[in-house]
Amino acid sequence: MQPIFIAVAAVIGLLSVLLISKRITKTMSSARDPLKIWDGLTHSGVVPMRLRGWIFSTILGFANPYSRSINFRITELRKGTACGVMRETKSNSNPFRCVHAAALICFGETVGGLAVFTLLGKKDRAILTNINAEYIKVARGLLTASSLVPAIKDRTANELVNEVLIKNAKFETVAKLTLTWRLDLKDE
Repeated sequence: MQPIFIAVAAVIGLLSVLLISKRITKTMSSARDPLKIWDGLTHSGVVPMRLRGWIFSTILGFANPYSRSINFRITELRKGTACGVMRETKSNSNPFRCVHAAALICFGETVGGLAVFTLLGKKDRAILTNINAEYIKVARGLLTASSLVPAIKDRTANELVNEVLIKNAKFETVAKLTLTWRLDLKDE
């Protein structure tokens, strides 16, 4: 009889997580600031810490459906900083048993974009205009992407360039992306 109780508890737990994520998605999907969503998950008091990245990535998948094609989790999000992890899986691998270049690009662009978007105001916009990717080493296993963008001090700037480093579990850089964004900064 114990396996039945365990199964029922697991189903109830899963339904609770789905209801919570639906509620959070509904209330925060109108927010353009990813940092508000991240902080809302952090300070909600309802979401367990281990589920925060999964729920945030699910919400992000609604805003950017292509990002759902790779299985990644955002692990850190602060003003101008974003980090995430992605594990090599069959769905993001190429025939040579390593992470596909397109999956690396999508992963890096998502992490780099989040770092940029945390610096934007309510009326500001940023549109990606160029991606330059340098593949340094074969990407296998657990990968970590990180991007650090300095604060935008010049409100008349119309372009922003940021870098994303993707490293493997041995902390070796496997790819380096340079993202160029066209900015449309408005006075608030």
